[in-house]
Amino acid sequence: MNLSRRVSLNTAGQLAGRLYNSTLAFVITALILTRQLTPADFGIFSFHLTLYLLLANVLDFGAGTIVIRQAARDRGGAGRLIGMLIGLKARFALAGTLLLIGVALVFEGAGPRSALLAVAALHLLAHAPSGAGTIFAVDMAFGRAVLAGSLGQTAWLLGTLLLLLGDVREPAAYLLAFGLGPVVNGALSYAWAQRRVQIHFDATPQERRSLWNESWPAGVSMTMASVYFYIDAVMIRPLLGAGAAGHGTGEVAVAHYTAAYRLMTFVLMLPVLFSQVVFPVFSRLWASGPARVRPFFLRTTSFLAALGLLFPATIGLLQHDIMALIYPPDYAPGAASLGILSLAIVFVFCAYPHVLLLLAAGHQRLMMRISIGGAALNVALNLWWVPRMGIEGAAWATVVTELFVLSCAAVSVWRRTGLRYTPRVLLRPLLCAGGAFALLALLLPRLDPGSVALRVGAGIVVACGGALLSGVLPLDLGEDDGGPAAVRSAP
Repeated sequence: MNLSRRVSLNTAGQLAGRLYNSTLAFVITALILTRQLTPADFGIFSFHLTLYLLLANVLDFGAGTIVIRQAARDRGGAGRLIGMLIGLKARFALAGTLLLIGVALVFEGAGPRSALLAVAALHLLAHAPSGAGTIFAVDMAFGRAVLAGSLGQTAWLLGTLLLLLGDVREPAAYLLAFGLGPVVNGALSYAWAQRRVQIHFDATPQERRSLWNESWPAGVSMTMASVYFYIDAVMIRPLLGAGAAGHGTGEVAVAHYTAAYRLMTFVLMLPVLFSQVVFPVFSRLWASGPARVRPFFLRTTSFLAALGLLFPATIGLLQHDIMALIYPPDYAPGAASLGILSLAIVFVFCAYPHVLLLLAAGHQRLMMRISIGGAALNVALNLWWVPRMGIEGAAWATVVTELFVLSCAAVSVWRRTGLRYTPRVLLRPLLCAGGAFALLALLLPRLDPGSVALRVGAGIVVACGGALLSGVLPLDLGEDDGGPAAVRSAP
């Protein structure tokens, strides 16, 4: 199958699944919980959920990326690699569970809430068997992985609805419902992965050490990346104060910031899922040398950069309308941080191809240093700006950090691989983004300020028009990636 078609179909399938999952997450967090819980209680829910997501992203400590890279080059060794991956994730999941229980006791004290949070923390253990789903990325066949994730998300929704019907207003109970999702996803991923590969758990100590030596730099890198991506909401609560009885400024600020930040992460599902599809291609092409991977690298960078430019061009004008459309009026103070966070979107979009190329080329130790620098910068900026600027300070810390990571990754790709992305090819996308901004700026004053749905809809139409005119669609990534014919296309 033509590479562009394969990547497009897999990305579209994953986007459909993630759109379903994100829609359910929005229904739960934006439409249900923001109305069922007070802003302070929603802040508590968001605080602990952020910790869950931070730890879930680093449970394989980079081994997942290395397993995909190695198995993409040697499909026959996938079963043994995945077995080692599951074992590694199980160890880190146990440590993460204990950490979450400790955090619950520190912030919530001993009592029924902490007991519920302790049970909810056990969901991390279910992420270990989900490591078997790595085989779907290796084979570029994401149908079962998408279905497992969607069914897990549905379980979260059903658990939340049951609590809603019981008029439960304890935030920890809704975190328990959230844990149902990973449990379902992990069980299904493991069962369906065994239909594609025989998983072995008899790796020798030498094999496990070899995987660990390859993966730990990527693990440190992923951990630091998760820190600078999620730590803002965690730091806001103590930096702005807990207030009386745990219902003060800090919790409310977390709620406002999380509401805006969740909108940004919704947008970021595009480069995340696109990258999951193309990373095995980067790995296979790099094995043939820089000249082989260069066209693919340039096309993927152009595609993501052109799309990323359209978000700050439109969201900045619609930040108040978007918040008013999705959230109750109590969350309006988060609009300013949403406008700031939109600037980070383009930097994240542009960074992904550079990061993937460094990982495919085996420069995970370099990525580790970049991520450590980004995490240190982000924490320092939050410590300085949040007490002085509130949640807007956290948003600016995110923007500066993402710009730092992009700059370091781009320079590193140029110096280590000899490949360089020439910004002049972005002239047309930049003009389209500027045109979208100008058109929307002229159009919005003519629309009723109270018709927020119409105004946001107009912004979406203008942004889609800009994407079509930017020249990156339809997606063109060149011909077949030269991978083995054994790569399966069945779901």
